[in-house]
Amino acid sequence: MRAVVVNEFGPVASHTVESIADPEPGEGEVLIENHAIGINFPDALMLQGKYQKRPEQPFVPGRDCAGIVKAVGAGVSGFKPGDRVVAQVFKGAFAELVPAPEKRCFALPKSVPFDDAAAMITVFNTAWVAVDIRAGVKAGDTVMITGAAGGVGTAATQLCKARGATVIAAVSSDEKGKLAKDNGADFLVDTNAADADTLKTHLKAQISAATGAPEGRGCDVVIDMVGGDMFEASLRVLRFAGKLVIVGFAGGAIPTAKANYLLYNNLSVMGAPLDIHFDMAYGEMARGANSWIALAADGKLRANIWARYPLGEFAAAFDELTGRKVLGKVVIDPRA
Repeated sequence: MRAVVVNEFGPVASHTVESIADPEPGEGEVLIENHAIGINFPDALMLQGKYQKRPEQPFVPGRDCAGIVKAVGAGVSGFKPGDRVVAQVFKGAFAELVPAPEKRCFALPKSVPFDDAAAMITVFNTAWVAVDIRAGVKAGDTVMITGAAGGVGTAATQLCKARGATVIAAVSSDEKGKLAKDNGADFLVDTNAADADTLKTHLKAQISAATGAPEGRGCDVVIDMVGGDMFEASLRVLRFAGKLVIVGFAGGAIPTAKANYLLYNNLSVMGAPLDIHFDMAYGEMARGANSWIALAADGKLRANIWARYPLGEFAAAFDELTGRKVLGKVVIDPRA
C-alpha cells in the first residue's frame, strides 16, 4: 500500500509517500480501506517530533480517517467487512489501509460522506468534550467561544446551537466572523485590542451589549481555544457561577488564573483534553461520537471543508493548514 512514512522526525516536507507492506488487523482491530483523511495541527507536530507522544520510528502518522472495513481481527464483534466507519487513531491514518482499534471506530451512516466524517471526527470529538462532558451546556445558556472560526470553534458553535444555547463568537476579522455566523453564531465580538487591559474592557463592553445593555447578563460558559490575554479577558465576561473551559492555547501563551478572582465570583475553570477521555471515560466518548454523527446524518452539522488534496501532495496540504491560510478543514484523498 501507499503511505506517508516517518523514518526520522523532521519538517513536514522532508517526509515522503512510500510503498510498504499491507497491514493485517491485530486482535481487537479493524482494518479500514481508507477513503478520506482529515488533517490537524497535532499531525504536523507529530511529523516534526514535537508532539507530546513520539512513536517509535519508522511509523505511519495520522489520526483521522473514514472508509470501508476490509477485515477484522480476533475478538472484534461490532464491525464486519463492508461496514462504513470513521475512526480516530493515534497513528496510521495517512495510508490506503489503516488498522484501527475497534473502540476508536464508529459506524458511519450512508448519508455522511467519507470526507465530511474524516474532517469532523477530531474537532467534533474535542468540541463534545468541552460542550457536553465538561461545560454541560444546555438550552438557554449563553456561551462565548474564542477562536470561533477554527475547526473546534465552529464545531463547538454547532453543538451549542443544537442544544438551544445562544452563541457569541469571538473573532479577529470580518472573514472569520462570516464563517462563525455561517456555523450558527448569534452574535460576534471583536478581539482586536492594543494590549491586555484594553482587551478586557473592550470584550466586556461587547458582551454586555450582546447580553443586555447596560449591565448585561454575562456568559454562562466560555470555551477558550486561544489562551494568553484572551483567557484573562474571558474570565471577566462570566456571570455568577460561570464556567471557563480550556481547549487549547492557539495564541501561544499559557495563562494563569488568580484564585481570589475565581473565589469572589464563584467561577470554575476546567480543561477539556480529548485523548485522555478515550482512556478514562470511553463510554461518554462513544456516546458523544455517536450523537454528533447522528446529527450530521440528519443534516444538522456541517464539515466546513476548505480544500482537498491527493495523498502525494500531503506536504502542500499541511503548508496551507499551518500557514493559517484556511477557514475550515483540509482533507486528503488517499486513493487519488
